[in-house]
Amino acid sequence: MGASSEFTYKAAGVNVEAGNRAVELMKERLKSTQHPLVLGGLGGFGGAMRLPKYKDPVLVAGTDGVGTKIELARTMGTLGSIGIDLVAMSVNDVSACGAVPLFFLDYLVVGKVVPEEVAEIVGGVDEGCVLAQCVLLGGETAEHPGQFPDGDFDLAGFAVGLAERDELWGPQLVAEGDALVGICSSGLHSNGFSLVRHLLKEHAIDLHSKFLSEGGAFCRKAGPNASVGEVLLTPTVIYSPVLHDLGHAGGVHAAAHITGGGFPDNVGRAVPDGLAAVLDLGSWDPGPVFEWLHSLGVKPLEMLNTFNCGLGMVVAMAPEHVEKNLAVIAKHKLEGVVVGKVVPRGDGAAVRYEGELRL
Repeated sequence: MGASSEFTYKAAGVNVEAGNRAVELMKERLKSTQHPLVLGGLGGFGGAMRLPKYKDPVLVAGTDGVGTKIELARTMGTLGSIGIDLVAMSVNDVSACGAVPLFFLDYLVVGKVVPEEVAEIVGGVDEGCVLAQCVLLGGETAEHPGQFPDGDFDLAGFAVGLAERDELWGPQLVAEGDALVGICSSGLHSNGFSLVRHLLKEHAIDLHSKFLSEGGAFCRKAGPNASVGEVLLTPTVIYSPVLHDLGHAGGVHAAAHITGGGFPDNVGRAVPDGLAAVLDLGSWDPGPVFEWLHSLGVKPLEMLNTFNCGLGMVVAMAPEHVEKNLAVIAKHKLEGVVVGKVVPRGDGAAVRYEGELRL
């Protein structure tokens, strides 16, 4: 080993100065931290936040990542929207329990810190927190040279919410005759991208090519000139504000966030033993991106088992509250539709289908 060899952290691949620069760039763009309940600012060993006054408070926590959607974001060079996805995946789970998200923590690991890119990713996380009406209370950016190639990264997030104990939702409240109301998704959200990437490779589809479904329609959340990559990277809808308002409107018994495992895994968790959710597949329009996936060879049952098929959240509620709650959903500029009902299970599955998807 030569006498000129340097045994320093920087020579080993970790640039502390770049990390500090990234933190300074983050501070310039973070907005969610400007909250009256937050104590102190960024840079401490832990984030501190006062709790709002509740009579019998219960903490509800959730954690998730973004999965291989990150690979598409890297290819497209669009890093900010992936942060919104990260927040959405956790706060939607917390909100589906009837809790209000309080704060969020992020963990970003990169092969090499590029301050501007780190700030863009974390800026997207902060934007997601603003949309979720919670606080980005803290986080960690780690540089792992040798483990992650330069330009590669991964994300994880952690959300904590608060609820009154007697206002929590769950399958224990669901009753026979309850209506199932679906709230529209913005597209694929952040699940099923390993299958999507397989399809892109098999069909040699360029992410920068213009997106057209089988019928020539473009994605309803993107413009008519949107590329395939832009459509696939459409951020996940953050449902916490609308779910909060539905809770105040009344009648909600349970909610299912449609993520990995599609409808069987997620709606199945929202109904108790002895009851089943029956979904009328023809009652909603999945949208062009799902028509497109079907045209690439994904069969309807596989789509229901993998994707949200146009519904990001399914809410079980008392039937007499449906009309009022559909109006609440509309006020949030989201589409809501009655997609099924709760019936006795008998010997059948917890989630059943009627009709066919409109693909």
